[in-house]
Amino acid sequence: MGRTAAAAVSRRIVVGVAGSAASAAAVTWAAREAELRGAVLHAVHAWEPADRGRAPYAPGPHGGQHDDEQAATALLRTVVQQGLDTTASPPPGTVRPLLEVTEGLAVQVLLHSAAGAELLVLGGSQLATEAPGRPGAELGPVARACLRAAPCPVVTVSPQHIRPRGPGPFRRLVGVLS
Repeated sequence: MGRTAAAAVSRRIVVGVAGSAASAAAVTWAAREAELRGAVLHAVHAWEPADRGRAPYAPGPHGGQHDDEQAATALLRTVVQQGLDTTASPPPGTVRPLLEVTEGLAVQVLLHSAAGAELLVLGGSQLATEAPGRPGAELGPVARACLRAAPCPVVTVSPQHIRPRGPGPFRRLVGVLS
């Protein structure tokens, strides 16, 4: 899905997908929030060619850019499916998530995709209790950069804070910044 299709959707929640358990948790949280807001879930995965930064004469992975893009697309579909499997099946008429695979640096791709979105949702890398005394240590460099420059509010989610659907709020959000 290209950027023009994403721009045409007026209400959307963008979720960054990397391939971690935190990414799947972020997809779960973003899907639930999109449902509550009546917004479309827009899952974004940024990828870079495996040979980027390698001298042309240096040995490296074979297969080329097309294989890298196919692998990125497969990863995005897998993580989104994992994240959506933990939520109840959507009611009839629910809009399917938009999937976007874009070549580029993750921060730049996510910030560009988040323009005009209601929220940008990202996975946190670890619990704050694992890094006591270091605020923000639970976030990786991509999440920290997005928190600084995002054109919309940002939510970070840790996999430990997603629980099955049921009554009551989520146990804890790692961070919310607008």
